[in-house]
Amino acid sequence: MGATTSLLRAQRANLLQYVGRQVRDSMLSEDIVQEAYLRLLSFESKPGGVVNDPPAFLRRISLNLVRDHFRRTKTAPHVELSVTIACPIPTADVQLERKQLVDLVFEILKAMPKLRRDVFIRRRVNGESAGEVAEALGLSPSAVSNHVARAVLDLDAAIEKIEQRAC
Repeated sequence: MGATTSLLRAQRANLLQYVGRQVRDSMLSEDIVQEAYLRLLSFESKPGGVVNDPPAFLRRISLNLVRDHFRRTKTAPHVELSVTIACPIPTADVQLERKQLVDLVFEILKAMPKLRRDVFIRRRVNGESAGEVAEALGLSPSAVSNHVARAVLDLDAAIEKIEQRAC
């Protein structure tokens, strides 16, 4: 090896300070200095790889590594993960509760008289106007409103019963 061990050891402290001023992170400084020494030793191990001024060579390699580091961090932003970030997907409990609620509403709708159920589904689920539902089913608009109101009362009463059983 062309560079002496004592010269490399003496240069290490200076190099750590130099890199530390650039990156302001002691762990990153240590990594960069180690990489610089590794590259110096790799270069010298090649045929014809003679370094006349090892401290200058190490400083140049370190500077290039610092620049590479900042280029990488600029293009790939650092995002901190947090346990407070909410997942947009509902939890299994919430999904189960929603499925049970849908099943419950389905059962309540099945128990309603057919005309009331048809009026309610056309009006509230399909979004048809009272006039459209009345014309399609041969009812008056007030009859449509009455059927919807009764269906809502049926749903409300059934849900209230279930809530009372849960307590």
